[in-house]
Amino acid sequence: MSNDVAYYKGPISLQENRRFFAAVANRPVRRLVITSSGGEVEAGIALGRWVFGQRLVVEVPEYCLSSCANYVFPAAGRKLIAPGAVVAWHGNYHHLKATGLWTDDIAARMQRYGEDAVTARDRAHVEMERLVQLERDFFAGIGVDQYLCWIGKMPPYNVPNYYFLSREDMAGFGVTQVQTPAGYEHTEVTGLDASVEFISLNAAVTSGKRQDSGARR
Repeated sequence: MSNDVAYYKGPISLQENRRFFAAVANRPVRRLVITSSGGEVEAGIALGRWVFGQRLVVEVPEYCLSSCANYVFPAAGRKLIAPGAVVAWHGNYHHLKATGLWTDDIAARMQRYGEDAVTARDRAHVEMERLVQLERDFFAGIGVDQYLCWIGKMPPYNVPNYYFLSREDMAGFGVTQVQTPAGYEHTEVTGLDASVEFISLNAAVTSGKRQDSGARR
């Protein structure tokens, strides 16, 4: 194993980050090979900040979904998607705030913590706003328009689960230096434990007004 290549496989969490950062401490890492279905928002942003600060190459040999796609992949310098692999999005906390879907967390808090409805709503709202601000600062720092993470969930696309984009559409949001295999839009995704589809964005949509993107251009 090359000393300048690091591997991250599995869900992204603060605990896994601690293990990973301890393993790469004092190593001249230049490339991160990651396979992840996503995970915790804060952990994903922390990993993305590290990737961005190190100016790493990120390679996706199989899949990079959800928090991996939101925060780790776009933070890289060069980005390599292997043949048969896919990077796919399905929303973020800006999306939850804009659509009101953050309220789904209320019932989850009531069940998990035994909170009453009013307390659960108040605390869920505070947590949502905190994570929205964390995302806003992160995407502004890496120069990426975070609408990338949820445009496919909105009209006219209305993707029910995950979506992936062409290199050209990714570049429209500031995600550049992406290497995709030939025929990437036809990548076979039926083997994934998630429903994923390719969408081609309308140029007028991607160049139009974003909703609180947080990007600074």
